[in-house]
Amino acid sequence: MVISPMKSFYKTVDVITKWSSHLASFLIIPLTLVICYTIIMRFFFSKSPVWGFEIPLFLFGIFILISGAEGLRTNSHLAVDIFPRKLPEKGQQILQILSILIILFVCFTLCWQGYKMALDSTLIGERSSHQSTFNPPIWWFKWFIPISALLIFLQAFKQLLQLIGKLLGKERENDV
Repeated sequence: MVISPMKSFYKTVDVITKWSSHLASFLIIPLTLVICYTIIMRFFFSKSPVWGFEIPLFLFGIFILISGAEGLRTNSHLAVDIFPRKLPEKGQQILQILSILIILFVCFTLCWQGYKMALDSTLIGERSSHQSTFNPPIWWFKWFIPISALLIFLQAFKQLLQLIGKLLGKERENDV
């Protein structure tokens, strides 16, 4: 059985999306531990750690950013479907294509500008602006913006190709 290059591309994008999201989901464990530790320290000892505010922001931020492509892959994001449901199937597909083109534009912009921002931040060794004694470096965190935008871009591009294939009648539902 020969797998077409398109199906191979689809599968590769899905595997990358699933695994990156799966790995990011493990960040919930240290996130929960840090929040519980901070609460216990604050409640019982009236002394919360200086890093108790920013570390959860980093962990949750990475989790959300990296998991965005999985939300697109599984179609588990919020969508308003009142108007599209009233359109014929071809109209719905065209509307989905237009939506994905907007997603691709936004992701391209986030990749491009996010890369520039992350590079500038890395070059200056940017640190937190919360003015706490913790003052962690944040340049590394900014790299997750273009990385996550690239993951979402790949997933959206895959869906765009699938929708165009369906619209042109070249792909059956079970082939996608």
